[in-house]
Amino acid sequence: MAEDPSEFQRRAIALHAAYHAGDLKSIRKLLDDPPGFPNSQQPYELGCAGTPLEYAFCWSPASLIRELLEIGADVNYSVVDGFPALFTLLETDREDKYDLLTLMLDHGADIHQRGINDWTPLHYAVAQRDLKAAEILIAHGADPHLKTRIDAYTSALEDAERYGLDDLAAILRNRTNA
Repeated sequence: MAEDPSEFQRRAIALHAAYHAGDLKSIRKLLDDPPGFPNSQQPYELGCAGTPLEYAFCWSPASLIRELLEIGADVNYSVVDGFPALFTLLETDREDKYDLLTLMLDHGADIHQRGINDWTPLHYAVAQRDLKAAEILIAHGADPHLKTRIDAYTSALEDAERYGLDDLAAILRNRTNA
């Protein structure tokens, strides 16, 4: 028997509120404690597709993200939309995104994971003109010379130079000379 649409809507609203509140216990309950949690895919019908970690980047306090990582959330989860974990995080306007970027890297996020346009997270930071993210990525070992395998076949350093992003290019060059 199909679930009552009004009950589905109530659960969707409650789930979103639980993410906002950082309430892991309620999130698990509202998702019916799925096998493989926190690396399970959430039901699209509840308006929260993707993994709990992916959804938490956009809606939850850092404490929930930390808690998800502590219970084994995969920081390198698969995506088909071109926005793996580090890209999703860099896309947000969270005030704490740089602390979370460091936390993700410390939990094994792949510094060279490919995403949209075959970019690495460093390419994405350059495209966003995000100096602080580039500094953090470089400090964690990002390779400024790693080239895309499609389109222009450029490195993050070449992109920064081509677009006249002198501050970013200098950071990337300094990594090269270190």
